[in-house]
Amino acid sequence: MKFIKKNKTLLLAGLILIAIVAAIFIVKDTIMFDEYQALYGNRLEGIDKVEITKDQIKQVKERLKDTTEKVDIRVSGRVINLIIETKPETTPEEARGMAGVLLENISPEQKNYYDIEALIDNSENQTQFPIIGYMHKTKTTYTWTRDR
Repeated sequence: MKFIKKNKTLLLAGLILIAIVAAIFIVKDTIMFDEYQALYGNRLEGIDKVEITKDQIKQVKERLKDTTEKVDIRVSGRVINLIIETKPETTPEEARGMAGVLLENISPEQKNYYDIEALIDNSENQTQFPIIGYMHKTKTTYTWTRDR
């Protein structure tokens, strides 16, 4: 008891300091975002069940290697980005068919989970290329840009 009476100001300053530190943590947790939370939040739940494997990507690249100069496939969240650089003699109709190779190598569950973007370019034929296609997970075919 004597200690408390003798050090009232010190104890009061200590309690105020503890209250300020607690208030800072409370405000930080309520106002500021969680730095460790995933970028997509809970929107990627179930992705581990339908993950695109490296073997699937490799199969698509192998099937397209004779008709293309370069193929790049990237998965970003729930979107598969298919980027194809075709050979100079490729027509736009043939190029659109190349995007179908990806659909042949993924399962129906994966098609129902991912949106697919296809960007097809041809360095020699800039009047008809690039062609951009998009397939929403609820659709069965690509929607393509109009002919140029």
